[in-house]
Amino acid sequence: MDNNHPGLLQLNVSFMQLNTLLLLLTIWCLSCNNGKAKKAVSETTTAIEFDTTKWRTKDGDDYPYRDELLTYLTTNNKLKGWKKDSVLAFLGQPDKIDSNYLFYSIAQKRLGFFPLHTKTLVIKLAADSTVEWRKIHQ
Repeated sequence: MDNNHPGLLQLNVSFMQLNTLLLLLTIWCLSCNNGKAKKAVSETTTAIEFDTTKWRTKDGDDYPYRDELLTYLTTNNKLKGWKKDSVLAFLGQPDKIDSNYLFYSIAQKRLGFFPLHTKTLVIKLAADSTVEWRKIHQ
C-alpha cells in the first residue's frame, strides 16, 4: 500500500477492525448457552430414578444421561458419609482421581474440539475414605 492515499489506509484498517469485531461476536454467540430453554425443559420433566447403566453409558467423549441423573444424586442421594468403595460400586470408576478427589464428567459444550463449558461432579473423600462433600464444578 502506498502512502499517497491515506484515506485508503484508514479504510483498510477499519475493515480489519470490523472483521475482528465480527469474528469475536460470532465466537461469543456460538459459546452462549440458552439457559432459559434448558431450564424450562427441566422444570416440566419429572424426577427420574437413578440408573447405573445410563450413568455409565458413554457416547464418544460424552455421557448423554449424566446431566439428568445428576439431579437425583444431588436431591435424593447426598452421598455424604459413603465409603469410597460404595461410591465406586454405585457410580463406577471416575474420569479422574486426584489425591482424595473423584471427578465425574457430566457434560461438556464444545466449539469443534475446543471445550467451552465443562460440568463435573467432584467428590472429596475424608482421611477415612468416606465422602466429605460433593460439589458441581462448572
